[in-house]
Amino acid sequence: MNAQIMHKDVDNSTLIEEVFAAGYDFITGVPDSHLAGFLSTLEQHERAADCYLPGTREDNCVGLAVGARLAGATPLVFMKSAGLGTCIDALTSLALVYRIPLVLLVSWAGHDGRDVPHHNVIGQPAPAVLEALGIPVLHCRFSDSAGVAEQLRTAHEESAAFRGPVAVLCAPDGK
Repeated sequence: MNAQIMHKDVDNSTLIEEVFAAGYDFITGVPDSHLAGFLSTLEQHERAADCYLPGTREDNCVGLAVGARLAGATPLVFMKSAGLGTCIDALTSLALVYRIPLVLLVSWAGHDGRDVPHHNVIGQPAPAVLEALGIPVLHCRFSDSAGVAEQLRTAHEESAAFRGPVAVLCAPDGK
């Protein structure tokens, strides 16, 4: 299923406004096809120049988010589930050890084993990987903009209370 079809019912403009309303003021991550509509809308937003920094590696994005948080920002890091493996060291040696609140918005490739094999390998155990690291996990579906926004607001509050990272796993819609 391509990103355009998957996201045809998602109101990305409202979702971006909800992200800003929730208090996120530093957004970074590695582009992913599941987040294409979200990212396209973000890049066109008037606040993008002040708060959005695209990345090339998930571990670098976590490092940027930690620095932004230490400077007083409220960071949101987006990635696909395969990126979790890339950023484990940055999460464990920075965000978790130093108790830095940040939110991970993870597009859940391989959810329920309904993807290409290499996405399934990391996608199926993604919640268990996050839980093993002690990172709280919230769930949502891509097609539910209001649900995504609600989970991002909740994650922001939980990360501040938890004093560490919180992940929002966004699953694709069922076939």
